Amino acid sequence: MKKIAKLALGVMLGAAGMAGSAHAAADIEDSETLILACQSLLDNGAGEGSKGAACKEFVTGLVLAQEETLTMGEPFRARRIGPKEDQNACFELPDKLSYRDFAQQVVGYAGDNPDMRQRPAFELAVRALERKYPCNPEDLKDMEDADTPAE
Repeated sequence: MKKIAKLALGVMLGAAGMAGSAHAAADIEDSETLILACQSLLDNGAGEGSKGAACKEFVTGLVLAQEETLTMGEPFRARRIGPKEDQNACFELPDKLSYRDFAQQVVGYAGDNPDMRQRPAFELAVRALERKYPCNPEDLKDMEDADTPAE
């Protein structure tokens, strides 16, 4: 939670002046839109009202949406993702994650995994961050065990 709080604070401070572009992030539901926004951030920055600002807003929303449900020291967990909604993922947020780092992770992961272009933006973001900042395999196993019905 301490890591989340640090990241969220940094993300919120960076996003404080972007109220005018907040609607852009709400429009990002598919991976292709997220990739374009993050590539724009990498190419042209993320000034207020720019296409790159939507990438910033997306990661801000991703972190803040999970902040209230995370337990201190626990990894970021995503359940029921994948084509059949039967997969889990988790990652450990670094102490600092810049918007540019996030954008690079998304664009790079999408380039290495072209099938992700057809998946939801949330799944692409989680998978990209999971690749760069994997959680302890035991945390992922705990998630899978929790999804298994008791006999």
